[in-house]
Amino acid sequence: MNAPAIKGWCPGVLSPMESGDGLIVRLKLTGGIVPLDLAGQIAQWSRRWGNGQIDLTGRANLQLRGVTSENLPDLQDAIAVAGLLDKDPSGEAVRNVIASPLAGLDSDAVLDIRPIVAELEARLAGDPALHKLPAKFCIAVDDSGRLGLVDVRADIGFEAVRTDNGPAFVVRLDGAADDRFGPIAPEGLVAVAAALAASFLTGRAKRMREHVARVGAINIAHDAALTAFHTSSLRGCAPQDCTVLSVTLAFGRIAAEELAHLVNCAAEIGVTELRLTPWRSILIPLPSICAVKILSAALAESGLILDPEDPRRRVAACVGAPACLNATTDVRGDAARLAALVDVGTLLHVSGCAKGCAHPRAATVTLTGRNGSYDLVHNGSPSDSPSLTGLTLDEAAAHLRQITADKTQGGTA
Repeated sequence: MNAPAIKGWCPGVLSPMESGDGLIVRLKLTGGIVPLDLAGQIAQWSRRWGNGQIDLTGRANLQLRGVTSENLPDLQDAIAVAGLLDKDPSGEAVRNVIASPLAGLDSDAVLDIRPIVAELEARLAGDPALHKLPAKFCIAVDDSGRLGLVDVRADIGFEAVRTDNGPAFVVRLDGAADDRFGPIAPEGLVAVAAALAASFLTGRAKRMREHVARVGAINIAHDAALTAFHTSSLRGCAPQDCTVLSVTLAFGRIAAEELAHLVNCAAEIGVTELRLTPWRSILIPLPSICAVKILSAALAESGLILDPEDPRRRVAACVGAPACLNATTDVRGDAARLAALVDVGTLLHVSGCAKGCAHPRAATVTLTGRNGSYDLVHNGSPSDSPSLTGLTLDEAAAHLRQITADKTQGGTA
C-alpha cells in the first residue's frame, strides 16, 4: 500500500509527494462532502501522523502535511478503514472532479448532482483507458445553483440547464471561449465525459485548452457525438432553503486543532456535514439563523475567517519556504503582512515560484518568489514576464500601494 514519494507531482493517499515539511497526502472527498465525524477523524490523523497542518486546495481537496515515511502506512490503514482508499494509484490520480459545493441542498439548483458525481468518479477510477489522463486533468459538474462553477477552471465542464424535456447538461471545454455543446441527459453525462477524455487522449496535449487550440472544440465535440448548444440556460431564483455559514481559511490552511474545535462546536448544534469549496472555504449547513449566530460566536476567537470583508480573502498564497522545496521566500508570512494593502476588487497572489500552485490564473498583482526576493507581474500570472524583478518585501509593498492608489483614482499602474 505504501508507495514511494515523488517530488513535484500531484499527491494522493497512495502516491504522497515529498515536500520540505515531510510527505503531503491528499484526500479526494467525493463532492467535497465531509461527514462531521470524518472531519474529526481527519483532524486526529493530522495530529497523530502529520504536523498538524491541513491545506484546502483549489479543487476542494484536503492535504495532510508533515507525514513521515514511518507514519504513512498507519495513516493509509486508517484512511482505508474510513472507506476513502482507492484501489490503485493510477485510478486515484485521475479521480479529479469538482462539484457544486451545495449539491443536494440548494433549491435553486437544476438537479441533485451527487449521484452523477459519484458515478463519474467511479468511472475515472475504474476505467484503465482513462488512467492515461494527466494527473491535473479535471472535470467540473455544476448544478447551476447559487454557487456555480463557471469561473472554476476545468478541462471539461458540465453545466446543468432546464429544458422542455427536463434537466440536462451542456458541456464546456477549456480553451473554447463561450462555445457550449449539448444538451445531454443526466444519465449520459458519464459516457460523454469518457468520450471527451478519449478524444483528448488521441492528441499529445498536456491539458484540454492545448488540445482545443490544436484540434478545435467542434471536432472534439463531434468525436463525442455532441452538437453546438445555442439556447440560454435558465437559472432560477428560488428562495434560499438552507442556512449556511461560510468559513474561509487564511491562505487555504487550517490547523488540526482548529478543525477539531470547529467539529466540536458544530456537533453541539446538530451539524452533520461540512462542504469543501474550490475557493478555499468551508460551508457549514445549519438548521437556522440562530444556529449561525451561535456557531459564529463559538468560532470568533479561532484563526478562521468569518468576516466577509477580511482582506486575507483577497490574497492567494502557496505554502512557501521552507515547507515547499521550490520556494525561497516565506510566502504566507509575507502574504499576511501585505494583506492589509489589498483593497476590494483587487486580488494579490504571492507565489513561491513560477508554478503558481495557489492561483494558476492571472491576478491584479502577482509576486513571484525568486532567489529570496520577488518579481512583480501586473494583471498576469507567475509564469508571465515580470515588470519588476528582485524586489524586497518592503519594495513590493510600496508598489502594491501605488497600484492600489492608481486603481482607486481610475488610472493605470
